[in-house]
Amino acid sequence: MAELLENELRRISDIEFHSNHPMKTLWILFRGQRRRLAVAVVAFVIKQSPVWVMPIVIGNVINATMAGGPSLKYDVLLNSVVLTVLLLLNIPLHTLYSYLLSKSVREVQLHMRAALLMRLQQFSMSYFVRFNSGRLQSKILRDVEVIQTLSRAAYDTGLSSLCSVVATAVVIITKRQYGVLAFFLLATPLAVMLTRGFRRKMARRNEEFRTGIESVSAQISEMVEMLPVTRAHALEEKESMRVRDKLEGTRIAGTRLDTLNELFGACSWVSFNLFTFACFIFTIVLVLFHKMPIGDVVMYQALFTTVIGTISTMTLLYPQLSTGMESLRSIGEILELTEIEEYNARTPVKSVEGGFKFENVSYRYPETDRLAIDHLSLEVRPGECVAVVGESGSGKSTLMGLIIGFHHPTEGSLLLDGHDMKTLNLRQYRRSLAVVPQQIQLFSGTIRENITYGLDEVSEEAFQQVLDTANVREFIAQLPRGVETTIGPSGATLSGGQRQRVAIARALIRNPKVIILDEATSGLDVISEQLVQEAISRLVRGRTTFIVAHRLSTIRHADKVVVLDHGRLIEYGPQQELLQKNGAFSRLKILQI
Repeated sequence: MAELLENELRRISDIEFHSNHPMKTLWILFRGQRRRLAVAVVAFVIKQSPVWVMPIVIGNVINATMAGGPSLKYDVLLNSVVLTVLLLLNIPLHTLYSYLLSKSVREVQLHMRAALLMRLQQFSMSYFVRFNSGRLQSKILRDVEVIQTLSRAAYDTGLSSLCSVVATAVVIITKRQYGVLAFFLLATPLAVMLTRGFRRKMARRNEEFRTGIESVSAQISEMVEMLPVTRAHALEEKESMRVRDKLEGTRIAGTRLDTLNELFGACSWVSFNLFTFACFIFTIVLVLFHKMPIGDVVMYQALFTTVIGTISTMTLLYPQLSTGMESLRSIGEILELTEIEEYNARTPVKSVEGGFKFENVSYRYPETDRLAIDHLSLEVRPGECVAVVGESGSGKSTLMGLIIGFHHPTEGSLLLDGHDMKTLNLRQYRRSLAVVPQQIQLFSGTIRENITYGLDEVSEEAFQQVLDTANVREFIAQLPRGVETTIGPSGATLSGGQRQRVAIARALIRNPKVIILDEATSGLDVISEQLVQEAISRLVRGRTTFIVAHRLSTIRHADKVVVLDHGRLIEYGPQQELLQKNGAFSRLKILQI
């Protein structure tokens, strides 16, 4: 089952999405459900048949009654039995149709969301710098829900309209009432003209409303993240007003969209009802001239009312269709992006020694002119511990991003064990990498789950050893359930130092070949820092380690020091050697004494 789901997810995520042809994409999305939907269509046609059979039965009974004769009872009984059987079949067939359609639509909805999440996992990190998480949530939750609603409505209303139109056309042609057929055929161009008259304006206002919703979602996401700062500076009212302004803009856009949709609905309703009445007058004229029996007038009026009703409903569905098309285009903003980290076609990484060589490497962030890393050349041998220091904005975090593989050099080459990292399967490489970031990222689970995140099997002995090494055991003894204690969203129930020690334990348990410590002890008190420093000294042995440091006390284990200034390497070498030069590193050391 899991393998089938994974294959389905990959199939959907690999669809070549075309924003200019969203209906084609929607059809492709349902490719795996077409057999089930075919059965649903058959069930629908049979269960819906009383809608157009009833006018025929009523017309037949009226004509039989008007004609009289010995076959009257037989005609009434036969028509009654046919209609009764079809009505009774409606209950099981409607249930079957609803189940099959719901199962198909919900599965596609599930797979679309999962495929979107899979695609997000594949994007390069530069993509997330430009896209707010609130906007992404809106696409995955709201837009997919809109598409699901559209799909359901399209099948319900579309099938009903098609069946009614076909049944009515067959009856008219069978009875050779070509004048009535002309009225019937004119209803379609009327619907097309109405739709075309409103199409562009609806598309524009749907886009305005959708982008407004995404903007509000992004604003709310930022507001939640900023809540501690907002509360600390007593800015609650100002922040609420800032979000309210966005909500007001969305309200205005929503009101304009609703008004346009209702105007479209009113125009459709009036036009089609006038058309229905005109058809009624025409059939009465045919009766007066003895071209049609009175029972057929009732039949045609009922059939035509059904057809006009379904066409009108289809027309009224257009605003929903327009909204769904805009949601498909919105999802296309994710599915059409090409900023994806490729893994499968790249050179496999069977083992990592940890040797890095920067050959005249430069990196510039998208849409900026300044080089974050400026023609850097550097070689780090396997097992070396290298500290990276410099003022804020000097390029330390960017350098770590290059080492992790989040970015690739815009100029020059970065080699891992002699291989250009652009050609390597980075997912395999990162299995030998551990990162302790400056901003600790934990999830709402237990301490054990956070430490063993992503690992299928961890021995209890190894786990207990990590608790000691990372100095986690000291504070878990005070928690109600020890390592099984749930720590809340982002580890909210832990202190900053405790969160940092959990992150260090997460790195330790992976037994990595390459380690990145980004101010790994910045949240610890003096005693805890000393204990963790001892753990780090054992951790870095035989492993390539990069320590990003603002406090120079944290780099005592470093073999060499890299000093950056505005992305340029200005000093490199052992600490004592750099201190004797009285250069940039020496000045930083003096400032922190």
